[in-house]
Amino acid sequence: MNTLGSKIRSLRKSKKMTLVDLAGDYMTKGMLSLIENDKNNPSMESLEYIAKKLDTSVSALMEDGDEVITNETYIKIKENLKSPSFTREHEFKDILDPIIDQIKHNRKGAFIFQCYAYTKAVHKDQTALDYLNTAKQIYLELNDKNALLDVENDVITIQFILNNYNEAFSSGVELYEKYKDDYEISNPNALPRLLLSVSAYAYSSYDLSNLFKYLKLAEKESINNKTIKLLPSIYKSLCFGYMLDGDIDMYKQTLDKFDYLEPFLHNDFNYKYDIFTTKMIYYFYNKQDEALLELINNQHQHLESDDYTRDTFDSANKNIWTLMKGIALYRKEMYDDAIILLQKYQPDIEFQAPADIAVFAQKYTYLAMNEERLNNIKKAKEFIQIANDKIKQIPPNHFTKITEDTYKRIMN
Repeated sequence: MNTLGSKIRSLRKSKKMTLVDLAGDYMTKGMLSLIENDKNNPSMESLEYIAKKLDTSVSALMEDGDEVITNETYIKIKENLKSPSFTREHEFKDILDPIIDQIKHNRKGAFIFQCYAYTKAVHKDQTALDYLNTAKQIYLELNDKNALLDVENDVITIQFILNNYNEAFSSGVELYEKYKDDYEISNPNALPRLLLSVSAYAYSSYDLSNLFKYLKLAEKESINNKTIKLLPSIYKSLCFGYMLDGDIDMYKQTLDKFDYLEPFLHNDFNYKYDIFTTKMIYYFYNKQDEALLELINNQHQHLESDDYTRDTFDSANKNIWTLMKGIALYRKEMYDDAIILLQKYQPDIEFQAPADIAVFAQKYTYLAMNEERLNNIKKAKEFIQIANDKIKQIPPNHFTKITEDTYKRIMN
């Protein structure tokens, strides 16, 4: 029988590649051996990696369902995902609606439903969970534990996006405990990615103890599984945690770890983006405004612009970079330019994590300070009240102090 595993093994041998050659830095030799012996089903991500290494396509490796229709849809969805935004609901809807019933029975269809679920969730649409349940059913029929773990992680993430915060952390921990010793989990990214999600839920509730605990576990899993591409995101998250904790020494030590990854990931956009944002937060917090402005103003040079990164830069006026640049300009007494940016900044979604809310509150804090500078005390009080109301939602941290101090000064 010409199974998926036997196809991979045959192609590998025809190219005179060893298991180690094909596994590369993406997975272990043992994980690949399980896939080739059909003892483990690879995730779609792993399949794409294997297909690329073997100079073939995922379609050539596997045949399932309405393949032509699914492949065409899959390609279109992947094109949409070249942008880092998950808010492309109309593009996804136009692609999927005409053929949605024809892709409900195969692996690529399940992947498409997972992507579509995120476009629904960011609009607080409960049907997001319906699409994930459809994907989950497909993976159950395929008896694919790797994909099941991935989609169950998505379910928890989307519950979090849909404001079911209390359940997200405990469900994530339960999912990790369920799968952490399961030898059938061959996707090397699966557990580290899950642990990153769990740490994000801890971050959202300002639970720094669990934030550090699960990020350290994610780092250990990534190193053991040779999934170094996830390490920059882990180190960035650790840095944010140390910033909230006020531990600048640990922040610097963790920031230095990016240098160890540079020889392996120097051309990887996500690596460059993670180190860029980590440095940006560090400069912002430490009021190193010249360095912050240099970083933001020369973002194309630091990140190397291409079609993918341009999508990120084009949305810069909507994201937190605009806010940080405005505050840096204000601190340099470039008031007019600063206020233009502060007024322009509107987040795409209402932030929930403590540090994000505290930073967002600074928009109104600095607007209040500007009105105070112009002796418009009534307007200053209106702005600082908005800022103060926002930080009441979260525990005090280093980013809330400027709002608290400004509130006391203006209101008194």
